Amino acid sequence: MPQKFKQGEVVKLKSGGPTMTIEKYKWETGFDYSKESDHVVVCTWFDNDGKLESRPFEQDALITVDNE
Repeated sequence: MPQKFKQGEVVKLKSGGPTMTIEKYKWETGFDYSKESDHVVVCTWFDNDGKLESRPFEQDALITVDNE
């Protein structure tokens, strides 16, 4: 599966929620190697209290947000 996003892109969940920034594609560990995921991205955002949050998401659950 091709990677859909680049580091620094602004996205949000297709179902809504806060705008988030693509931090990186997650690293997956196998039995004899580690590789960059082609479908799981780590996103960061600030919650309502200004606290920085970070979490992995499947890239198909995200859409790009146009810069305003």
